[in-house]
Amino acid sequence: MFVFNFEQKKKLDTAIINDIFGITESFELPKALLSKLMNKSEKDKLCDKLLQYDFDYKNDCLRDYFQENNANRNALKQDYTPDCLCTLISKLMPQTENVIDICSGTGALSVGIGSKEINYQCEELSQMSIPILLLNLCIRNLQATVLQKNVLENKVEKVYKLTQGEKYSNINVTNDYEEQKTSCVISNPPYSLSWKPVTDERFNGYELAPKAKSDYAFVLDDLSRLNDNGKAFYILPHGVLFRGAAEGKIRQQLIENNLIDAVIGVPDKLFLNTSIPVAIIVFNKNKTDNNILFIDGSKDFDKNGKQNVMNDKHISKIVDAYHSRKNVAKFATVVRKQEIIDNDYNLNIPRYVDTYEKEPVPAIDETISNLINIEMQIQQQEREIADMIQNFEFATPELECDYKNGIMPFLNYIENTNPVEEVEKSWIAYNSILAITKELQNEPSKIVKLSEVAEIERVKKNQVYSKDTLYLQFSATDKTIRYLDKSSTLETKFGIIKPKGINSKYLYFILQKELPNFLARYLSGININPDIFKYFKFQIHSTAVAQAKAVKALELAELAEQQVQSWKDFKKYHLDKMFC
Repeated sequence: MFVFNFEQKKKLDTAIINDIFGITESFELPKALLSKLMNKSEKDKLCDKLLQYDFDYKNDCLRDYFQENNANRNALKQDYTPDCLCTLISKLMPQTENVIDICSGTGALSVGIGSKEINYQCEELSQMSIPILLLNLCIRNLQATVLQKNVLENKVEKVYKLTQGEKYSNINVTNDYEEQKTSCVISNPPYSLSWKPVTDERFNGYELAPKAKSDYAFVLDDLSRLNDNGKAFYILPHGVLFRGAAEGKIRQQLIENNLIDAVIGVPDKLFLNTSIPVAIIVFNKNKTDNNILFIDGSKDFDKNGKQNVMNDKHISKIVDAYHSRKNVAKFATVVRKQEIIDNDYNLNIPRYVDTYEKEPVPAIDETISNLINIEMQIQQQEREIADMIQNFEFATPELECDYKNGIMPFLNYIENTNPVEEVEKSWIAYNSILAITKELQNEPSKIVKLSEVAEIERVKKNQVYSKDTLYLQFSATDKTIRYLDKSSTLETKFGIIKPKGINSKYLYFILQKELPNFLARYLSGININPDIFKYFKFQIHSTAVAQAKAVKALELAELAEQQVQSWKDFKKYHLDKMFC
C-alpha cells in the first residue's frame, strides 16, 4: 500500500474539473480526457495539475462527478461502488500478484486496493467510463491492462496497456492481450441487467441465467477465470440469495460444487443513487470444508444525510469475523452445507444469523404511573385553554352558536373528568393479568411445529371459512396475522391457518408475537410460499387449561388497551369539534 502526502487545500468541484479539462459541459469530459491521456506530455501536465488540488489517492475523486453527469443508469445500470465497500473488499481479499476487476466502472475497487505490487486487469464496457478509469490507474502509477469489453458476450473491443513510469503510468493501445487465469476477481456488476443468453464453455455444467437477470452470468463468467486457488468477491443484490427458477438451480449447483465461501450482508442506502440492499458473496475454489460463513453487518452504519456509511470500526468488525471464521452472536454464523440443503439452498442471511432482540416490556405498574402523570399534565393544559376560552366575546350570534355546540361539551368534559380515575379504570384488570401471568410461569411447555397444531392452505374462491380461522396475506403480504370473528369468505390473496388441537385464540396471540421474526428470517420477496412454514417452530403451554388462562390474560390486556384508545378517541372528537 502507498500514501502520498500533499498539502492541497482546494477541493475538486464541478467548475474546477471542467476548467482543468477545458470543457463547458460535463458530457464532453470523457472525449477530452482520452485525448489528453493518449499524449504523454499532455497526460503528465494534466496529472500534475490535478495533484495541485485535494486529490484523494485512496478513492476515486471523479466518481461522483461522473456518476451525476455521465452514468448510464437506465441501459447499463451504472451505480458506482461507495468508498466503504471498496475499503471492505480490499481488506477481505488475500495477498495476490494479480487482480481482475470486472465491470470496473471508473476503477473504484482497484483504486481501493491501490498496491503497485499488483498487476490489474480492468474490464469495462462503457466508452464514457474508460477514460476516467485510465486516469485513475495512471495518476497512481499502477500497472494494468484495461479492456473495453462486453463481459456477457465475451467480446473485447479495445485493449489499453499501462506500465509503470517514473511518475505516472504510460498508456498504450495494443492488440497484445491473452486471457490468463487469476487468483482474485473483484466485481460490482450492474444489478439484474437484461442480457441475451449465450451457450459457451464459461457456463458448462450450469443453468443459464435468465434473460431478465444476468447476475449469475457475471458470476459464472468470472469463476471460469479463477485458478485452482482463486477467490472472487462479488457485490450483488439480495435477490440472488433466494430467487428461484434458473437462479435457484445455479445457486444449488454452486453450493453442491462447494464454491461459496461467505455471504456478507451490509447496510442498505450505501449507494448514491439507489437504495437496493446488497451483499458481498465470496467464492473460493480451494475451500477446506463444506461450510458457508454468514455475516450480518446490515445494522452497523453511520448516517450521512440520506445515505448510510460504514466507518472503520464497522468494516473491521466484518473483516475480523470473516478471517476468524467463528460464530459471533447475532452477527456471524458458520453453517454446515447440509443445513443449507435442508433450507432448499436458500442463502437469505436472516435464516442463519438471528439478530432478533425482544423489546423490553415495562412493568405494568410503571406504565400506569406514567400514563397518570401524562394525563394530569394534559388536563392542566386543557384547563388553561378552557380559562382562555371563557373570556371570549362573540361578534355574531353564529359564533356564539358554534361555541355552545362545539366548545361547551369540551369544557364540560374536562371539568368533569379525573385523569387518574380514567387511567385506573382502563387498567382495572391489571391485578388479574399479573396473577394469571404468575400462575402460567409454573405451567409445563413444549416446542411445536406450526404444521403440528394447524393446517395451512391458500384461500379457495367462494369458500366459506368458519369462525376462529386465522388468516394471513400471502400475496404482497403485509405480514399481519388476522382472526375471523364470524364465518366468512376471503380474498384469494390470503392463506388460512386452521388450528387443530389447540385453542384458536391462543394460537392467534402466539403468532402475533412469533410470526414477524420468523418471516423476517424466511420470507423471500413480498409473497409467502407456504412451504416455508415447515421451518416454523415456537413454544406453547402444554395443557388446554394453561392455554385458556393465557387467552384470558391477553384478552384482558387487549380490552384495557381498547379502553384507553376509546378514551383518547373521545377526547380527540371534542378537540376536533372545538377547533372547527
